Amino acid sequence: MPGPLLIGPLGPLELAIIVGVIVLLFGVGRISRIGGDLGSSIKEFRRAVREDDEEEGAAEETQAQAQVQPEQPAPQQPVQQAAPPAQQAAPPAAAPPADSAPQGDSTTRNVF
Repeated sequence: MPGPLLIGPLGPLELAIIVGVIVLLFGVGRISRIGGDLGSSIKEFRRAVREDDEEEGAAEETQAQAQVQPEQPAPQQPVQQAAPPAQQAAPPAAAPPADSAPQGDSTTRNVF
């Protein structure tokens, strides 16, 4: 024995009566406004999902480029390693000692 809410399947006549009652209760203007609001909400949701997908695609593309870029400079590293011994051959007197910096230098301020 079905429950009291399960009367049976709704046919076209029953659906037409339900739609007619809803139109009488709310009016055509309010129903069209609700439909427009629902449509704009769906459109906004789809746009947000599309933008989110584009951001994820851009992030994946950036990661792919970051993985490719470290492979390209690898052949240049031996050339860069050869340069520091030439710089070490310079006399050590060329660099001023750290203690001889003037006290009133604007680049080193005492914050405390």
